Amino acid sequence: MSAKLKGSGIGRAQEQQCTALQMNGVATTRDANDTFDVIDINTIFLRSLYTAKRMRRRGKPVVIHSHTTAEDTKDSFRLTTTIAPLLKMYLTYFYSQADLIISPTEYTKNILRTYGIKNRIIPISNGIDTQIFRPDEHARERGRAAYGLEGTVVYSVGHVFRRKGILDFFEIARKFPDTAFAWAGLYHPKLVESEVNNAVEHKPKNLKLVGFVPDIKWLHCGGDIFLFPSYCENQGIVILEAAACMKPVIVRDIPVYDDWLHHGENCLKAKTNEEFARHVQTLMDDKRLAEKLAKNAHDMAQGHDLKIVGGELKRAYESVITNDDICSLKGQPMNSPDTAEYQHIKNRPL
Repeated sequence: MSAKLKGSGIGRAQEQQCTALQMNGVATTRDANDTFDVIDINTIFLRSLYTAKRMRRRGKPVVIHSHTTAEDTKDSFRLTTTIAPLLKMYLTYFYSQADLIISPTEYTKNILRTYGIKNRIIPISNGIDTQIFRPDEHARERGRAAYGLEGTVVYSVGHVFRRKGILDFFEIARKFPDTAFAWAGLYHPKLVESEVNNAVEHKPKNLKLVGFVPDIKWLHCGGDIFLFPSYCENQGIVILEAAACMKPVIVRDIPVYDDWLHHGENCLKAKTNEEFARHVQTLMDDKRLAEKLAKNAHDMAQGHDLKIVGGELKRAYESVITNDDICSLKGQPMNSPDTAEYQHIKNRPL
């Protein structure tokens, strides 16, 4: 796996899939010469398409994870908005090579249906390891010391580009000059729009861009309010991480969160920067509400634990091996041999 992919949500999702499967007695391999029952693909590269078609010719069931849609590539790197229609055509063809598509949410499943994709699709969360992501005072101290964080810290995680809401994050930070703001994520100045580079050059003094964080748990524990203004997600692993670390979460009010994030219960939702700012102020003023939201978010995140996700993945893989109806398998006992091997292809950059 390339370093850039390893630092991305897709790279982390793939690593977590392997962990989740191992928790459920399923062996994985990255060696295409090994014996395996299912080929499992996370990336959309041409090499991934080639692998999917080659495995189908060999009679191997192909599972593809739909981490990427045309919608969530817009307003990312330069030209991504321009090429989005072409990407949609490619994704429609690529995902149609799968015997089973695994989407991270019901929202993403519905998006793929609008592409005209008829293949079987089942939503399974990317999941998180709740044994790692949990409240941890030692990690909080290390994170705050490592990144020079003091007082109440409003933070976010994601690539530094427009779709993630970085420009909005800057604007919100300016409304709180005496409050620390921090953003963790890779920044590629040569690949993003000039407006983003200009904003970074003139960022507010109370905001720190901490770059790629090797152990993101430090920031989740070191921060106090997780503000995620992204305009489009297929799930958002970082939300689950923050929630598992028992942080109050503020997100943009977009459809992907409709069935698992609920305003006033386990998060606050906003549509404008003014609303985001009001929510930040509310959480700083109302500690009881902040604690309630953090506790409910933590409880929600437990349902996305890797042990649970691994069980759902295992049943999904069993269904493509036996050609059974996936819906009827969800929730049933996992009774296939623990020696079954499932192939995860090696991810490569474009």
